[in-house]
Amino acid sequence: MKNIKWETLDRLKNSFSELDSHDRYIYMPVINLAYYPAEPYRCNYYGIGVLQEGEIIFHIDLKEYHIQAPAIIFADTTSIKRWDKTRRSYEMETILFSEDFLQDKLVENNVLTAFSDLSNLGGFVSELSDEEFDNFKTIFRIIEHANQIATSHHVEVVRGMVYSMINEIAYLYEKYGNKTKALNTIDLRFRQAVAHYCKTERSVTFYAAHLHLHPKYLSQVVSAETGLTASEWIQNQVVLEAKILLQDSSLSINSIAENMNFPDASTFGKYFKRYEGITPKQYRNTL
Repeated sequence: MKNIKWETLDRLKNSFSELDSHDRYIYMPVINLAYYPAEPYRCNYYGIGVLQEGEIIFHIDLKEYHIQAPAIIFADTTSIKRWDKTRRSYEMETILFSEDFLQDKLVENNVLTAFSDLSNLGGFVSELSDEEFDNFKTIFRIIEHANQIATSHHVEVVRGMVYSMINEIAYLYEKYGNKTKALNTIDLRFRQAVAHYCKTERSVTFYAAHLHLHPKYLSQVVSAETGLTASEWIQNQVVLEAKILLQDSSLSINSIAENMNFPDASTFGKYFKRYEGITPKQYRNTL
């Protein structure tokens, strides 16, 4: 039975020696979709990419983005991602980085707030004006130069540029109609834990214990910050995970129920219908 793949920085570094990789980040002057799985995947890193020419189709969770250059893409660690590899007419520059890389040094509050905002979205895509595109190109040129000269301070330069891009992307998110708000880091830690454990753990009590919090307090924080209760976040993630698996026609509903740690297909079907309004079979028939 297949699980949704986990992609890691280490796997990319070890598998593709041509990548310009450093301590907890990878700079890609030119993206090659061969680096990524053909099927949906999660990853242990964040990514910022500037689409410079052409077009590409990118999926974040179950939402499809048809992206035309110039555009910016931000992707986090909790969302399920998939690239349409049939598109060949594109040029994109990308940097992938771990959360440790981002927070290895003292970070200003505005950067942490922007980072938490964007991470809570699961991902963000925006087309760019000429001026906005030039701003991101300038930042990437500084990253490229820092990597080429590789001084004792080049990692600090790259980190500073990533901070700048996070603020720029948060500004774009605010500018195009979705006012950002300060998010408690508890919310991000909770979402990350749900992404990891939702197949086996579906109770608020488990996640509260995992985060060393009282269940009532966790629920209050998550509800205040997101508008959804902790239980609703868990339920939504379980259903999303099931939907991704149901899109693979080679997997039987029985095997999916087993993979999702339900006692049987009937229990899985009742759970899915309770929150989605239709059975797993009916959902599959709509695809």
